Amino acid sequence: MAQKRKKILFVDDDVNLLAILQQIMAKFSGNAWEVLTAPDVSRALGSLQEHKIDLLVIDIHMPLVDGLQFLNLLQRKYPNILKVVLTGDATDQNRATCLGSGAELFLEKPRDSGGWQSVYATLHELTRFQPEEGFHGVLRRVGLQDVLQMECLARNSSLLKISAGSVQGAVFVKDGQIIHAQCGNRSGEDAFNYLLSLSGGEFDVKPFSAPPTQSITGSWEFLLMEAARKRDEEGGATEPPGGTDESFPTPPVIHTSERNTPAIVPVIEAASAAEMELPAAPRRLPAIADTGRPKVEEMLVCSLQGEVLHEYQCTNTNGRVGFLEFLSQKSRQLAQGLPIGEFDRLEITASDGRVVAQVQADRGLFVRTSRAKVAEPDGTMQP
Repeated sequence: MAQKRKKILFVDDDVNLLAILQQIMAKFSGNAWEVLTAPDVSRALGSLQEHKIDLLVIDIHMPLVDGLQFLNLLQRKYPNILKVVLTGDATDQNRATCLGSGAELFLEKPRDSGGWQSVYATLHELTRFQPEEGFHGVLRRVGLQDVLQMECLARNSSLLKISAGSVQGAVFVKDGQIIHAQCGNRSGEDAFNYLLSLSGGEFDVKPFSAPPTQSITGSWEFLLMEAARKRDEEGGATEPPGGTDESFPTPPVIHTSERNTPAIVPVIEAASAAEMELPAAPRRLPAIADTGRPKVEEMLVCSLQGEVLHEYQCTNTNGRVGFLEFLSQKSRQLAQGLPIGEFDRLEITASDGRVVAQVQADRGLFVRTSRAKVAEPDGTMQP
């Protein structure tokens, strides 16, 4: 099966340069790229409406609407498109402004013909990092361990940037192996264990860039297990500076055996279950049976874009949609890393009820049930 050609759009008011780029980039890519051009922002927007663009390369200085204004517009209307600035005015101020406005890279136009080969190699590497199809959203209760498992299982190359208050760190993953971690004065496994001990924060998965050194050589499975073990021994996670943020509760790791060995396959952490607001198990009375008839407490059906199609007694609609987004992304990544077939559904069973979540090609389903009890004539409760 022929590989789908990537669509790369170059936007520059120099039409002669656009003609050259169209020829040399097609030649460098071996016809793997479909190179599109636009001499101004108006025609670039027309191309974005007509085609699914994989990468957008923009000049800064253009008439009417310049590259910086175009970047700000793209951040609002097309936030998921990869964007690169290619300019002859490569000042530090322009670099900072463009990267702060959503550009993944800031490149200077080569001064000789040989430099275009380097530009192509850089853009080609960036196009290899493409967001997965499926649900999209901002997920604030996803554990770093889960994200790293997904990246390693899929054998990705990526840079995971982590922030928690004043703490700034990074983990480098190359071809599915963790090769470096840094956080302040810490580096290597010390930095890695510290970052995974944080009780909360934010992360951003970026295209891979080479670290200053390779400080980690062990397997990623061992690294994650060791970090989880140390976290358990310390009795909890390290709080980020500024105190504990209630929106980032400490997520205990779900284990796969009585020896407290963390699961190597991706798991839904307990924090996600808490977000679904599963009711706490009531105190068990001798007269109450362990099982009962299921009663639907809430149900939600949403589209692939997160639009609610049907809802019944949902106390936290956004939380349910966010959980289905999370499940959609992880099921696709898991299918890439392990030959287990298509994802069917996820069930979470508690003593007093059950949650069933299913992600299909065009919609997601969330159902939470409880077990009803029936009163007997003698006053006891039976299922």
